[in-house]
Amino acid sequence: MLRPESARWQGYVEDTITIDWQTPKVMERARKLAAGHADHVAKASAVYAFVRDEIAHTADAGRDELPCRASEVLEAGTGIGFSKSHLLAALLRAVGVPAGFCYQVLRRATPGDATLLYGFNGVYLQSLERWIALDARGNKPGLYADFSTEEPRLAVRADPARGEWVYPLIWTRPAAVVVDLLSRNKSLAKIADHVPAELPGVTREGAPVGASVL
Repeated sequence: MLRPESARWQGYVEDTITIDWQTPKVMERARKLAAGHADHVAKASAVYAFVRDEIAHTADAGRDELPCRASEVLEAGTGIGFSKSHLLAALLRAVGVPAGFCYQVLRRATPGDATLLYGFNGVYLQSLERWIALDARGNKPGLYADFSTEEPRLAVRADPARGEWVYPLIWTRPAAVVVDLLSRNKSLAKIADHVPAELPGVTREGAPVGASVL
């Protein structure tokens, strides 16, 4: 069960260097996406569909860009899952929907193989008074995610039997290790062997042991 790391709502709507939702182009795109939608559920669904379907997953599209900031992802029109989660959070915050960051650890193939970190979003819907999980990675054969106010429909689900897990917290800011990966590398081809195996300094239960966020 996902739960917010902070009881302070400000963290889930703040504008930051990475989640720069007050950038004019992000605000304008958010305004257009929310137009005609009266409630937060409809707004969130429209924003989610745009990021999932209209912002290409870099690998799926055969591209190489690796944007990090939300405004960069919007301008490039592409990004990996981490990048797309940054844009989704920014657009949602721009229309008044609190949004944070969630992570799970998956196996590359078999249970004995190395792990890698996978990001998605936690979103609060005020009218329903609950958090939901959204994965805007982008669909392709074998991977399907969708907007759901009930059971999460993630493109990939952690399987405990394979030694995989979901961190139970919804963080206000993206993990520092993720921001560092995207900020230091501008080419997808260069990070294949450098995707974090898990969140450093964080237990499986989400307890911080020295990890920072940006």
